[in-house]
Amino acid sequence: MTESVRMPVSIASRKGVSALTHEVAGYRVVLTSLGRAVAVVDTAERIDEDLRKVREAARLVVESMAETAKGRSTTLNLEEVCTRLGISIADVHARAQQLQDA
Repeated sequence: MTESVRMPVSIASRKGVSALTHEVAGYRVVLTSLGRAVAVVDTAERIDEDLRKVREAARLVVESMAETAKGRSTTLNLEEVCTRLGISIADVHARAQQLQDA
């Protein structure tokens, strides 16, 4: 999971586009205005990878629904789902813990 840092738009503006591009090499930058996220600056590679994962997840959901409609449903456990989607199971557990603690 890509780490992100929040940055007010005013600070990003003062730093300039060049400095911001260097910062996104290490992590995603979430631009904020009055504390609310208004935009995200990220590398093209990470955006492409995220899009690939979303498309693969959508394909798996459609496949699953088709199998269910045919009455031949296959149940996957969390580890199998994470493996198919290329997601770290440790990241999923860590995020679940973060949401529980919030």
